[in-house]
Amino acid sequence: MLSVGVVVVTFVPYVRDSQGEPMSVLVATWGRDHGLGAAVAVAEDFYYAHIEVTAVGGSPTESADFGSESGALGPIPSGAATMGAIASPSPSGPQATGSATPTPSATPKLVRAHLTPPDTLVSPAGGVPLPSEGVWQPVASRVDGIPAVYATRVRPDATHTSVLASLMWIDTKLAAARYVPGYQEPGGPNPFDGALPAKLWPDVLANVNGAFRLQDSLGGYVYDGVTVQGLVDGQATLVIDRDGSVGVGSWGRDVKASPAHEVVRQNLALIVDGGVSRVRPGDGFTWGATTHGENLAWRSAIGQRKDGSIVYIGSPGLSAESMADTLVSAGVQRAMVLDMNNWWVAGFYFTHAADGSPICHRLDPAIQEGCDRFLQRYKRDSIHFLAK
Repeated sequence: MLSVGVVVVTFVPYVRDSQGEPMSVLVATWGRDHGLGAAVAVAEDFYYAHIEVTAVGGSPTESADFGSESGALGPIPSGAATMGAIASPSPSGPQATGSATPTPSATPKLVRAHLTPPDTLVSPAGGVPLPSEGVWQPVASRVDGIPAVYATRVRPDATHTSVLASLMWIDTKLAAARYVPGYQEPGGPNPFDGALPAKLWPDVLANVNGAFRLQDSLGGYVYDGVTVQGLVDGQATLVIDRDGSVGVGSWGRDVKASPAHEVVRQNLALIVDGGVSRVRPGDGFTWGATTHGENLAWRSAIGQRKDGSIVYIGSPGLSAESMADTLVSAGVQRAMVLDMNNWWVAGFYFTHAADGSPICHRLDPAIQEGCDRFLQRYKRDSIHFLAK
């Protein structure tokens, strides 16, 4: 009875601090925090291998055309707001997808240097592409009239053809990166209480989930000069400088210590390096703390192209191999795994109402929880892209 009582007492805080997580997520988190990480890994690996199994063959139920979705604006809409021409957000806060109509675009006041999105992705599924499949479509509010965020969906393998991988490309000449630590993860300094400050909402173009919990990352973390966990040479590393510059690479080779860094976040090894996938058969748990790399699951990663632009991928039905291969097809040179599993993978892009209030759109329609989760107080870390 004592052991049962201890379990109940220690589990209560997880329920109290839940932000909508299903019971399975709460139990798994509790187990990892109480020395049962190996058992949780086995259970989740079994779940993805034998219960939540992605079907072979079939066709996607969602569209690859972002303009066809409810509330989505589609390719370069005339109604998309231009950053810099919108006001401060209203006190009512962010709006749900499709709840308001953005104001007409203002005439660009200057010509900005910008990057070119990747070429159309070709699916390994072969045959005739789905409508808009692999085509990079402008989404989110523009920056001085120029689209800074593009998105696309593509079937990532030739076997599970009902799966669409969703990707988002960020123009780093038009968008600055900002890292927001969660109020729980990864620990250390927490200046924003896990939320993007409201004063930045008129500038937000996109935000995505962060990496594994620090204890599972096999790497380190430094925030604003404070070493929360020591950095590991050779591990995959995301660095964001105080001016919003962002880099992805191997620590000590591509990215090195600098006073300019505001955040240095590591997670496993590079999944793509030199424009080549580093996933090999039999890698097992190398690319996920809770499920075998061959299992199809919700996975996410962030990568960088030669021109410095950023590509994020976050979708269900991905193996480590198909995720890495899809990033390579998008021209990514180096990529780092981010979080995984259906509750933690989340990517969003934003348009804006006339008063500057952000209107949130899911990158993948199956993403769970609140669409504006990273604007609000949140327990895990997030990466934001703001108009420069």
